[in-house]
Amino acid sequence: MVINSQFAGFLVPDLRFHDSATVRAGALTGDLRSRIVGLAESLRGPSWCAVLLEEGGAVLAGEDGRIEAPILAWRPWSDDSRLRFDPGAVGTYVLLSASALGNTIGHLPEARDLRDVADHKLTLPLNSGSERRAALRTAFAGIRRELEEDAVAAHVVVEAYLRVVLIELLRAAPSYSEGPKGASPSHRTFTRFSTLVERHFRDRWTVSLYAETLGVTRDRLGDICRRVRGLGPKDIIDRRVMIESRLLLETSGQAVNEIATSLGFASAAQFSRFFVRHAAQPPGAYRVAFLKGLEEGVSDPARPFDWP
Repeated sequence: MVINSQFAGFLVPDLRFHDSATVRAGALTGDLRSRIVGLAESLRGPSWCAVLLEEGGAVLAGEDGRIEAPILAWRPWSDDSRLRFDPGAVGTYVLLSASALGNTIGHLPEARDLRDVADHKLTLPLNSGSERRAALRTAFAGIRRELEEDAVAAHVVVEAYLRVVLIELLRAAPSYSEGPKGASPSHRTFTRFSTLVERHFRDRWTVSLYAETLGVTRDRLGDICRRVRGLGPKDIIDRRVMIESRLLLETSGQAVNEIATSLGFASAAQFSRFFVRHAAQPPGAYRVAFLKGLEEGVSDPARPFDWP
């Protein structure tokens, strides 16, 4: 394992964290020496890190700048990520997996915007005594408390607090989903289309209905999607349904017929035919193979952000 040179001599893993299978949280309490969050705290597969730093500073391996309190920082996380907190740092960090993030975002109308925000590096300075800082402090403390107590439905409360964190980032961040300023009409239409897909893919809307809602012809929508994304609109819709199908098969205890219903299919058989067409195996077989691969460390979880 190769460690960034700026962390040499500070390899003190943080073992004082609370965790579940998909979320981990730890506190920084003003220790007299540096603290490292790294491989020992990392979750399996794609994950993300949120840090509420109240006092002191921190350095993330691979980044030139420092994180200085008071601040909220959000970063995509991998097994080789390292976060070093200065002596005296005070705050809380949270690591969450793709499934936890997917559950947190859920089916909100703002889901696409939240996904866009989640896959960027964001740093949000906080004003002392601000309501935003107080809300974030409550959210991070609540996450740690729920993970520590592990009470009934703790994961529901944790996801609610994580949603608060994401929404605060969304409100403060630049708009990623609108694309660069001066984006072409085609890009703006595609953004509107992908937002509609996020809201209605469970309703099994047809391409014609999407086009009508957008005020364009079906052929025009097809041209826009192929120009912007290299895929037809039906392919984009199916891709979103497949990502959701995989997430539900991988992370929920729902039966195949329940998943079929939640995704708007008329029957489990119709859903199975759709899944086989895209994955070359039935949904039940996919779930069994995924869980077996997870035990062996070879499964690749679905990422709710691999879309559109």
